[in-house]
Amino acid sequence: MSLSEEDALLRIKRMEASLIRSHLAHSDVLPKADYQLLRYALVLARLRAFSPGAAGPRGEQREVRKEVTLNTSPVSSLRQLLLDTLYVPLREQRNILLRLSQARQQVDGVRTATAQARRELIATHAHDFSAAELDAELCHKVLVLMPGGGGGSGFVYIGLVARLKAEGLMPSYIVGASIGALLGGLMARDAEPDIDALMAWGKGLRMRQIFSRPTIGGALSLPGAVRLHLRGMDQMLRHPDGSPLRIKDLAIPYDALIAGVKLSAYRDLPAAPERRSHMLGAPLVVAERMLQLLSYFSPHVAKGIVLGRDEVTREMRVVDAIGLSSAIPGVLQYAPWREDAHSLKILSDLRETHKLRAFMDGGTVANVPARAAWKGVQSGRIGTRNAYYLALDCFHPQWSAGHAWLIPVTQAIQAQLPAQRPYYDWLVRFQPTPSPVNLLPTEAVFDKAFQWGWQQADAILPQLHEALKPLQVPDFT
Repeated sequence: MSLSEEDALLRIKRMEASLIRSHLAHSDVLPKADYQLLRYALVLARLRAFSPGAAGPRGEQREVRKEVTLNTSPVSSLRQLLLDTLYVPLREQRNILLRLSQARQQVDGVRTATAQARRELIATHAHDFSAAELDAELCHKVLVLMPGGGGGSGFVYIGLVARLKAEGLMPSYIVGASIGALLGGLMARDAEPDIDALMAWGKGLRMRQIFSRPTIGGALSLPGAVRLHLRGMDQMLRHPDGSPLRIKDLAIPYDALIAGVKLSAYRDLPAAPERRSHMLGAPLVVAERMLQLLSYFSPHVAKGIVLGRDEVTREMRVVDAIGLSSAIPGVLQYAPWREDAHSLKILSDLRETHKLRAFMDGGTVANVPARAAWKGVQSGRIGTRNAYYLALDCFHPQWSAGHAWLIPVTQAIQAQLPAQRPYYDWLVRFQPTPSPVNLLPTEAVFDKAFQWGWQQADAILPQLHEALKPLQVPDFT
């Protein structure tokens, strides 16, 4: 059975990831020039369109021109050759030494086919881009970060991003869900986020600056035990003149995954539990409501929407994208401290277009939004198509006291992952993490989460450095 184009592209993406991991494990099997040739070919075989000038050394000023859709014939021929000759060695051969040896046997054929495809593309598109611009697209890979949901567990992400910054590995695109959308939006504000300032700001927040009693009517999301108004973040996410920061204004391209509750399913959803106080306080209220989340993990109930993916939703306030993606149904009701007419109009149109009752946490449709990120890159969101996809997961079954009671919910969330797996190159599964219900941690917990995130970057750094290191243009003579 023939593969769809998307499946073929994803297979080749995973072939390159396997080649990178294998070469790191045994760099003496495949000569460097052959290794770089194979990677160059695997990137070229996935290329369908790109914006000339979008790719190149980080920090270099370049003119980014209009997107070019490629003549598919040369690339399709190369793609099929790579699938026929390299898929079995790179994806099915378990022995790494044999994997690399078998890949090496295909180098001469790959070199000939790659040179021909490159030559034909340059000739066909002589008026669209130069050979140097094509090579820049193929030789410079960017980092795409996909932080997932998980309530207070997600504060470990700050430590990981701080470590990436220290290593010179900042993302070129962030797509987040729930707490990942919240922290991702804050980190996307500046090209080089000030982590120390972010930590100080987070530690200084008080409950009343983020939460209050729930409202009746007028909210953008489903009812919840607590109102999420984000006053403290609204004040932070503004321009110096006081005007709101919109998604289009962020220094790092950013999208937030939210979910819409379908009108057709709304009447069948469970009623919210009766409001009452727990002897053990607010965390128990949150815990009780979070166990109801299982009702929302269904495509019959929820529709995924990516805010920032198109020019219309990029006009939304960042704080509204963050709030809606973090609106855990039954737990957090997003009702902004100060409404924005422009955002409200966009959301009203989305409701009408998609026949939705309300909006809720993006984690209900994809807690780790890898597919949304891959689709964003393929649609031209950042110009280049050459990306490494790093997924972050803080919400999975853990047997510690602060997490074990949530195992039914975390297991349901983990059931989403097989559909997301083809779209990411690596998944960081954080453990330990703070408790998911600790939505506004103490300074001590903030510091501990930071250290956990920083330390858990160790496993991925060698692969990230290797994947993002610029390739040399192969010698085709």
